[in-house]
Amino acid sequence: MKRNSYILLVILLVLTFWKFFIPGPKVANDFPYIFSDSLKESFQLPSTWISKGGEGMGEPGVLTMWSWPIDFLYGLGGKIGISFEILEKFLGALLVIVLGVLSIQKLLNKFGVKGEAAFVASLFYLTSSYMILLIDGGQLQIAIAYSFFPLVFVWMSEGIEGGLKNKIIGGLGISLLGFLDIRFVYVFLLLLAIWVFYNSLFLRKENVLSWVKNVITSGLVSLFVFVGLHFYWILPLVMGRGASLNSNLTRLTQVTSLGFTNIGHALFLLQPHWFKNVFGKITQLRVEFIIIPILAFLAPVLKRSKNVGFWLFVALIGIFLVKGANPPLQDIYNWLFANIPGFSLFRDSTKFFFLVALSYSVLIGITVEELGKRLSWKIENGRWKTIFVPLLLTSYFLLLIHPVWLSKMTGTFSEPMYKEEFLKAADILKKDDNFGRIFWIPSRASLGFASPAHPSVEAGRFISKRPFAIGIVGDYEVFNFLREAPFMGEIFKIAGIKYIAYPYPDTRREELNEDNVSYYNTFLDQLSNLPWIEKRLQEPPVTLLETKENKDRLFLVDNTYCVVGSDGIYSDLVSIENFDLSKNGLIFLEEKPGMGNMLKDTPCTYLMYDKEVIDLSATFIDQSKFIFPANYLSNSPSETKGSSGWWKRETSDFVWWRNFLQQKYSIDNLDFDFGGGWAVAEGSKELEVRSEKLETGNVLLVRVMRGKRGEKVAFYQGEDKIGEIITKIEIPEKVHLKLTGTINIPDQLFEYDKADFRWFEVGNLTDNGFLSIKAEGDINVVNSIAVVPENQWVSINESIDRYNIAQWSKLTVSQKQELFKVDNHTAISYEKLSPTHYKVKINEIKRPVTLAFSETFDSLWQLEGRSSYSLYSIINGFYVEKDGDYDVYFSPQKYVLPGFIISGLTLVTCLLCIKFFERNRTS
Repeated sequence: MKRNSYILLVILLVLTFWKFFIPGPKVANDFPYIFSDSLKESFQLPSTWISKGGEGMGEPGVLTMWSWPIDFLYGLGGKIGISFEILEKFLGALLVIVLGVLSIQKLLNKFGVKGEAAFVASLFYLTSSYMILLIDGGQLQIAIAYSFFPLVFVWMSEGIEGGLKNKIIGGLGISLLGFLDIRFVYVFLLLLAIWVFYNSLFLRKENVLSWVKNVITSGLVSLFVFVGLHFYWILPLVMGRGASLNSNLTRLTQVTSLGFTNIGHALFLLQPHWFKNVFGKITQLRVEFIIIPILAFLAPVLKRSKNVGFWLFVALIGIFLVKGANPPLQDIYNWLFANIPGFSLFRDSTKFFFLVALSYSVLIGITVEELGKRLSWKIENGRWKTIFVPLLLTSYFLLLIHPVWLSKMTGTFSEPMYKEEFLKAADILKKDDNFGRIFWIPSRASLGFASPAHPSVEAGRFISKRPFAIGIVGDYEVFNFLREAPFMGEIFKIAGIKYIAYPYPDTRREELNEDNVSYYNTFLDQLSNLPWIEKRLQEPPVTLLETKENKDRLFLVDNTYCVVGSDGIYSDLVSIENFDLSKNGLIFLEEKPGMGNMLKDTPCTYLMYDKEVIDLSATFIDQSKFIFPANYLSNSPSETKGSSGWWKRETSDFVWWRNFLQQKYSIDNLDFDFGGGWAVAEGSKELEVRSEKLETGNVLLVRVMRGKRGEKVAFYQGEDKIGEIITKIEIPEKVHLKLTGTINIPDQLFEYDKADFRWFEVGNLTDNGFLSIKAEGDINVVNSIAVVPENQWVSINESIDRYNIAQWSKLTVSQKQELFKVDNHTAISYEKLSPTHYKVKINEIKRPVTLAFSETFDSLWQLEGRSSYSLYSIINGFYVEKDGDYDVYFSPQKYVLPGFIISGLTLVTCLLCIKFFERNRTS
């Protein structure tokens, strides 16, 4: 391509994407508007804790810190006064276009595709349905990675074939790709591995050694450069016990649930959500896209060469991976997902469209070139000659994406819905300088306001978190916890939620019927009339409600209680006159193993909520003694010998699990699971548990569910029966739940049999062999097994008497009121130095208190070197005994600066080496 062709292609793409470049904010679900204060906050060192986006209560940010350079550029722009509207155009779509044109043409030229053929192939690559939906969906960093991908491949291939300078440039390319999205480094390495393998097949014997040497050298140089440049986040990840991936991301069920792309979508290079880009709404194959694979697979027919063979190989592999866990050969993707390190990053297989789009582009370029030789028809107009085939295909590719230039898209290529109303709500929120989170239903709108003082939290994320999850009634109306849970106002208070935003649905993306509209209005009225809602600040379509009270980000809790039992206690607590949850901290000891042991030196009243003393003793067992049978199972009934018929659910499945028990067995349970999930047997089943922790003579303790539909669970080692647990309750308590109706639908009342989880001392192990669990009854559930040396178990039980223990069921109303009386009046002030560091000043402490910090609980938050504990099962708590100045600090952050220095030194070293080799070549 000549220079004029580059400019023409850039202009053509800008005109095609004209909607993005007109004045006004361009936003999408994955690309919300960043208001000024939040934009400026990005101008800082990388942060290991983030409270941006929809997780306004914060979450560990180490796993996404690779994207810090992009955030920093936006922050720099905000700091010098450039608005987000300008930044998104220059650092977004324009960068995608210019970089994409330069990048793809560089690769095409390397593989012999030039002139008009390169123009057409470049246009195809940059206007594929996948690329269009990346931009429209606001995934601009992935779009930039897509644009940059071909150039990185060119640099890396030249590095393998060239000298040290080229190898360093290749390493820089991979590192820059990692700054855009770390997942595509994996995709790139796959492409590179295919290229190395393919080229190895054509080597002469005398060249094999030098080829292998060059490949290894390039790999080592690239690894050094990548690790060095990314050390600012690698060091905190390794040293700071970086957060592991959410368990949902590594489950095989997620491969299936996100398997939207079938073999047809992959072959046609048709993004499955084309063109409205609504998650889960799959587009059927469209006949107009069939010409794309025809053009690509014409290349090996028209020209047989080494390069054509390579890109054909890449295309076939890419198509197979894009289809994911769908037929044909769907089990292969599942196997890769479960067994290949790093492959769990690709639960959404559309990321492999990179390979299909790139290979198709080269193949189409070759097809155009070959057709041009055979069909050299030209349209002459004076001195202009236009080759017919490129003109026809250019028109075809532009027609394929007609929803873009005809304004039919729903994201950044369209005008935001209710723009004026969202900006009006933002003006209201900007006037409030005090801290208070914004709760968005169902998720933060793309034009929804957020700032450091008003972080956004999303209802869609809260439904899987306790105690929000226990307030859900049924499985249809997932946000009814706001209405049905009598304690929700108290939870919102301690979570620092001051506003509730409930925008009207985007009618471009959702097809609303009369029932949907009626539900929106009814639910809004129900929310507005809740006793803990102060007033409605703004009417639909962008409704804004204000709560009566919310606590600051840091506040002091006068009384602290360690609860053995479920968080169903909240419903009982709020029935106590003048009860204030923010003055009474609850620590749920059955949330994780060993919590009682961790808090044994913290003054605390132990509340036994429908539990026995053995349940309290079990909370003092060290985590290393626990075995969770669910870890040996999958979500579907096992067909494996030794676990046949058993299946599991995990902690994050609580809402599904509770509904399953209610619907199938008419039982209800709210107990915690110690973070280990539930191993389930329906009917007579046997499970073998093998663990090195099973040692002769140790005491075997088991936590099982008891209910009306159980029978018994027996435990064996070989022929020796260790003991058994009766899991049937003949006359269980009743649980009553109400689902509030509407004007036309009456309230619904549900009655269930109550089930509970209890610990039992089964007996002493007779040898070191496996443990056999034999279940009988309609349903039996084993949650936890603990194997404890007998002397340790005796010691734990003897120590229980020294604690202040209260049986909830035996307390009178007056005793409960006295128990939660508040007589401590302390003062607190704080300064936020950064998202990971707060300076706190506490005065007038008369007795020990708990410092509550309403960011999502993570034990890496520390107060003067002491880790936090889980308070209310959602936020952080610290034990404070005296007045003073304290530092609350997220500990992995201390590794950022050393890592950042090494990253900077690596960059300087690479640039100096390139300059040195360039000077030597010149001289």
